[in-house]
Amino acid sequence: MPARMTSESATFDRLDRQILHGLQLAPRVPFARLGAVLGVSEQTAARRYQRMRTLGIARVFGAVDHARLPGAATWMVRLTCRPGTAMPTAEALARRPDTSWVMVGAGGAELTTSIAAVAGQQGLLHHLPRAANVLSVSAHQILHRFAGRGEADWIAGDDRLDDNQRRELITPTEEVTINTDMSQEDQPLINALAHDGRASFAALADATGWTQRRAASRLNALTAAGFLRFDVDTSATALGFHAVAHLWFTVAPADLASVGARLADHQQLAWAAAVTGSANIVAVALSTDAAALYDYLTTEVAAIPEVRNCETVPVLTRVKQAVSLVDNGILRGPLA
Repeated sequence: MPARMTSESATFDRLDRQILHGLQLAPRVPFARLGAVLGVSEQTAARRYQRMRTLGIARVFGAVDHARLPGAATWMVRLTCRPGTAMPTAEALARRPDTSWVMVGAGGAELTTSIAAVAGQQGLLHHLPRAANVLSVSAHQILHRFAGRGEADWIAGDDRLDDNQRRELITPTEEVTINTDMSQEDQPLINALAHDGRASFAALADATGWTQRRAASRLNALTAAGFLRFDVDTSATALGFHAVAHLWFTVAPADLASVGARLADHQQLAWAAAVTGSANIVAVALSTDAAALYDYLTTEVAAIPEVRNCETVPVLTRVKQAVSLVDNGILRGPLA
């Protein structure tokens, strides 16, 4: 488990934000290259990242992109639980590999999670309504993501890498069509990358029992085929965002794309997507405090006349990020 942070150890500066932005753009980029782009040494870039990872502030991970799997879909699910059962339910959901972003809303009764489901299979979406501690279930399929493949935009703020730095960091690669499928044999590789998305080929070989050449070849093939993605998990609390809320927007279907495009430019949103249901856009807003959230709602959101309604659901506790379990606001990695 990561070390507990102190006010001294948790300092987070411009270079840290730029390192995280660089890793969001190129999660497995060598630290020598990242350091060169940022004007620091390889050792400094590596040391800064390892410090943030140890403290549970941020960590690179690899994960299956369920949207690319045949018949798969991702759902945002809102649960209302019996009094006193929301946290135990959230913790149980967080330990499942098919969930992410498990959060308990203010009041301790509502729980929101993201679930990966496959058509024709009786998975979690089928069983949740039958759970004794669940009073109601509202499931919303994610149709289109407007913002939030990575979280660096709100992490980095005004310290984001400029266009020249992005070009130096990201090497254009020739698009190739990879004919491959995922199999059960890939699971040890996926598990290892969930724990450390920057794991070396030697470490991946140890985790899988493969040769380094085979581990590298399989990682590259799954990534090129779109089955495997890399990103950065971050602790919003550790970065100073103490007012987190789900925003459920209702707009006319004709305005869905334009409103989504405007929301994608809002730095306060870590994630936004079009979903099924009467509230057809959901977003996650991060603010330093309640006053900042109020300012955002009454200025930038209020400036979008096509928004007919906005339900604001404050998050009391975040139990899981994309793959990382969260303990008192600190990332402690995925399940063993």
